[in-house]
Amino acid sequence: MRKPRLPETYPTPRLAVAFAASSLWFFAVPWGGALFMWLGIAQNLAILVLAVADCLQFPDSQMCTVAREPLTTLAIGERNTVWVCATHRGERPFNVRVRDEPPVEFESSPLVLEFVVSPDEMLRTNYKVLPHERGDYVFGDLNVRYTTKLGLLERQERIASRTVVKVYPDILQTRKQTLLSRENRVAHMGLRRSRMYGHGREFARLRDYVPDDSIHDIDWKATARRGIPITREYDIERSQTIMILLDIGRNMASRTLEEDGTLGMTKADCAINASVLLAHVAAQSDDRVGLLCFAREPVAYIPPGKGAPQAARLLDALYAVQPRVEESAYYENFMYAAHRQRKRSLCFLFTDLIDEEASSRLISSISILASKHLVVCVALADYELPAIIDSRPSKPTDLYTQTVALSMVRSRKKALSQLSSRGVLTIDAAPSDLSVATVNKYLQLKHEGRV
Repeated sequence: MRKPRLPETYPTPRLAVAFAASSLWFFAVPWGGALFMWLGIAQNLAILVLAVADCLQFPDSQMCTVAREPLTTLAIGERNTVWVCATHRGERPFNVRVRDEPPVEFESSPLVLEFVVSPDEMLRTNYKVLPHERGDYVFGDLNVRYTTKLGLLERQERIASRTVVKVYPDILQTRKQTLLSRENRVAHMGLRRSRMYGHGREFARLRDYVPDDSIHDIDWKATARRGIPITREYDIERSQTIMILLDIGRNMASRTLEEDGTLGMTKADCAINASVLLAHVAAQSDDRVGLLCFAREPVAYIPPGKGAPQAARLLDALYAVQPRVEESAYYENFMYAAHRQRKRSLCFLFTDLIDEEASSRLISSISILASKHLVVCVALADYELPAIIDSRPSKPTDLYTQTVALSMVRSRKKALSQLSSRGVLTIDAAPSDLSVATVNKYLQLKHEGRV
């Protein structure tokens, strides 16, 4: 990276204190005579000589290179690491302070990096940034200050480092899952390992019955024709079709609450993070994965496909998706999905059930999918509601808040119950547990051969 040098030299507070201390001699002149005046002049000259000597060391700072290491992608809702590298080929060590210019929308810590770089040394240090929304953001320039051991002067320069970065859904969890799976330690992430039964749904052949065969596999027509028990044999169907249906309507635009009471990501972002991990794990399992994002109308559709390239396509599509302040049309979008995906699939529907009217529209339309596909409704639990209900009210408004919270919880339980009665499986998890709960449900259903 080209490093334009526009250094500027400034006095430090230490130099100001030194000159202020030397001025005390002049205040004593009326009482002590000319001796104190000469002492003050001598001290000022000594400080000036030291400052000049300090300044003569700064050309060596031209041999010091400070740069931000290239940024690829950042993950929403995670503390991403930004690395800064300093290389020094001079002869004198310098105290270095670096202040980067991350996007103002990010939380950053620490704000200033301080370190000592010695001759012929390459040093790497870092700070963390926490983005709360997906999209394109700009990192500005690096502001660097060099100080010598005397610390009387410091030199500042601005290094052109403008960089555009993309904030994606939480890709760090997919990288973590990949590393842990290679080490057979996916349980450390909360995921359960799963093996498929040796039984699938693809018919292979007929054969003679043996005592260990299940009675459900007997082909009674073939048995009647041949006069001996005949069993149907199946191939293990390893490749399945997973459809991710992502509701990005009004109900998913609200933000979740962190444990400290601050606002966190939107519910849509939590669902997108879970979708990314689900697509990644399904791709590793050789399953076909497709995507439909919808609100009032379909926003993005990707037909089912296999492998890592398909997971990357889903990630690129989800990167640009933002929740919309409009009601979701469940009936029309479910009809669209059923028309596009005619083969039986495992459908994960990410939505919210906090709105009673929207929940009723969802429940009345879900049969369009549930009649042919296995549907899992993934709802984000409002984990703060039970705490509100269990708290002791201290004023009338608290009692009103508890009543509303209790009504919302009851409506949610009713909606989940009605979905279950229509053959829909449900996941009710807090935002922090949503990704792991979704993938574990997928692994469980794959293990059971439900699709």
